[in-house]
Amino acid sequence: MTDAGRIRLWATNLCFEACFPTKEEAERLAKRLASLGINCVRMHHMDNRHIWGKSPNKLTIDPEMLDKLDYLIYQLKLHGIYTNLNLHVSREFGPAEGFPAVEGLPNYDKGIDNFEPRMIEYQKKYARDLLTHVNPYTGTAYINEPAIAMVEINNENAAFDEYRKGAFDHLPEPYASQLRKLWNAWLKKKYGSDNALRKAWNAQRQPLGDEILKNRDFSGQWERVWNLQRDNLSEVVAEVIPNGFHGKPALRLRVIRNGQETWIPQLSQGGFSVQKGQVYTLRFWLKADKPGRIDVNCMMNHDPWQRLGLSADVQTSAEWKEYRLSFVADRDDPNARITFSQLRPGTYELADVSLRPGGVIGLEEGQSLADQTVPIVPARGPQMTAAARADFADFLWELERDYWWGMYRFLKEELKLKPLVAGTQLSYSPVHIQAGLDYIDSHAYWQHPVFPGRPWDPENWYVRNLALVNQPGGTLSGLASRRVEGLPFTVSEYNHPAPNEYAAEGFPMIAAFGAFQDWDGIFSFTYSHSRDYEPRKITGFFDIKSEVTKLVHMPACVAMFYRGDVQPATQAVVVGMTREKEQSILRETLNPWALTADRLGIPANLSLLHRVAMALKEPNDSVPPPTLSAEQKVFLSDTQQICWDVSQPGAGVFLVNSPKTKLVTGFPAGRTFNLNGIQIQIGETELGWATVSLTVIKGDGFDRPGRILLAATGKAQNTGWDFRKEGDRVTVGRRWGDEPILCEGVPARIVLPVSSSRVKVYALDEVGRRRDAVTVSGDDQAVVEIGPQYRTLWYEVEIQ
Repeated sequence: MTDAGRIRLWATNLCFEACFPTKEEAERLAKRLASLGINCVRMHHMDNRHIWGKSPNKLTIDPEMLDKLDYLIYQLKLHGIYTNLNLHVSREFGPAEGFPAVEGLPNYDKGIDNFEPRMIEYQKKYARDLLTHVNPYTGTAYINEPAIAMVEINNENAAFDEYRKGAFDHLPEPYASQLRKLWNAWLKKKYGSDNALRKAWNAQRQPLGDEILKNRDFSGQWERVWNLQRDNLSEVVAEVIPNGFHGKPALRLRVIRNGQETWIPQLSQGGFSVQKGQVYTLRFWLKADKPGRIDVNCMMNHDPWQRLGLSADVQTSAEWKEYRLSFVADRDDPNARITFSQLRPGTYELADVSLRPGGVIGLEEGQSLADQTVPIVPARGPQMTAAARADFADFLWELERDYWWGMYRFLKEELKLKPLVAGTQLSYSPVHIQAGLDYIDSHAYWQHPVFPGRPWDPENWYVRNLALVNQPGGTLSGLASRRVEGLPFTVSEYNHPAPNEYAAEGFPMIAAFGAFQDWDGIFSFTYSHSRDYEPRKITGFFDIKSEVTKLVHMPACVAMFYRGDVQPATQAVVVGMTREKEQSILRETLNPWALTADRLGIPANLSLLHRVAMALKEPNDSVPPPTLSAEQKVFLSDTQQICWDVSQPGAGVFLVNSPKTKLVTGFPAGRTFNLNGIQIQIGETELGWATVSLTVIKGDGFDRPGRILLAATGKAQNTGWDFRKEGDRVTVGRRWGDEPILCEGVPARIVLPVSSSRVKVYALDEVGRRRDAVTVSGDDQAVVEIGPQYRTLWYEVEIQ
């Protein structure tokens, strides 16, 4: 809210050194962002290293770097642009800050800083130093600065999410002991004694039964029983070493290259049954040529290949080590399998593999509350009973609640911070915890880069070259399912990363959809990762600063979302996410990503028709949500302004038909689109796909005097980039190419509902100045034909 009322934020991000420009750069940057219609900037990753500058550690802000940030925020304010300050994103503590044992911690100390006391105190110190500091250019401390719209405590960082990924299963000391002691204290408070705990957890000790697996020692024709799954990309050499394990055979796998999926190659044996509720124990011996982790699962040996109670990652070592994993099957299945996967390049030796019914579940010998030795319930390891998992879910919920609400109270009550505060993104953390702060935030990417080998390897990656317009809902309906009724909702990171050839569809689609869902803020990720703010080539996956096929549609995005050209839905479908429902889901799944409206019965694509949200209590007028047919191919919003049409296979289109903005993005397939008198016919393009937007910049409509911006985009690429395609996967590796950016000129025929004598059209140059006149034909209806001959992506239409 502002003094004038509610405001929406069409926003972007700056990352790392981009948050610290020189004064000249800050002035030019603020002016350019304002010209794009951006009215808020999220300062992201500034705590990684740059804000510390010349300081000896990451505890003291460098005054010189702070001055650069101050001046940028001042310039943004002068241009009517708000700031979103992120407190913790990627600062990692180490010996310089008094944390000597950091090897093996999650990246950026994620999850650990939700409970480690010193880390929390240092978060508070940083917040105090930054937010109570007075900006010399505005004369106002950030705690009181009206141009600071919001503060985010911790980006994509929550104990629940790190736990679900298995990050807590193998923590180094002292962090493992810290978490275990907190867990034991929680259990002690609830149960009081080991006997009460054993009884509540239904701890079991069942004698081992008959062997289930065949050819446990890989003798003879072992591949008749064991399956070593490969694909056309993977390379693995398998051999049996006759006396490889204490005089017995061992299977040696030398993995040279992984397959298209990181779990290939995979070793498995299937064809046996498991019974729900039965305890099983998998035992094997393993060694590897280097420390690492592999995945071990009991899962379906058939579609849909779901886990059946065991999903573990085990640490490998250079010495033979015995592994014993007991688990409870969570359903009956007549055709199950054991799998060994995520075998990174290296050499592995496996021997004496056994699977038998029986084993120990619950507390083992020597585990006691008195000694604080009850281990945490592993996310990816020996399975515990349902009661134990439920307790651990409740423990994590209270741990997170204490952290997030404690940080919020510190900011609001101790520092007296006036801007809105969010904790972290929803789905990383439970709904009711994040709803205890000021607003809800979320992130999404359509086809985020995938790194099959080393994370963020600049050579080994791919993006799936798919168009969202062919996947109704996609990332957009996923975001809608995270909306919490009664709280502001923002999406502080969104993009369709390069080199996806259809990426220009992304921002117009989310702008229209977000306006329809009545969201409060949408932030592109990102404007820039560096101080090279005006390159003349595409610089990577995310930076939009030079992605001209995205930038030329920004005026349409601003009009649809900020100006309000696209109306909010007339109907809302709200489902109750009560605290009891949340607790029940978490106890079953230990996964906050399961806390969404579509998991509560709202069909995912219902958000294409109506506004959807979760309520923190059951709505008074709660009714069963409407159903959608699986065969539905055309989705028309209840405002009649947005149509998502996938009736032609592989040729989806997304249409916006509002009084002052028209949009066609997708695969036209020879069709003419009539949008209330505006006819748009797109000609042949390289991809059979294009994005065309028309936006009234000045005037009251497309049939009134004024000015209209017409933008038309298709394929774009850097000069000389190494574009490689395999199936739907594309990459350029390290070779992103050079300037200039080569853009396809899109041929299109636009018919306007005014006499041609009243219409003048101009091709615009790269900065938006009139260049060449475009021929206008027709009589009572003006016909404008654009195409590659004009060597531009945008045009000005003047109606007299």
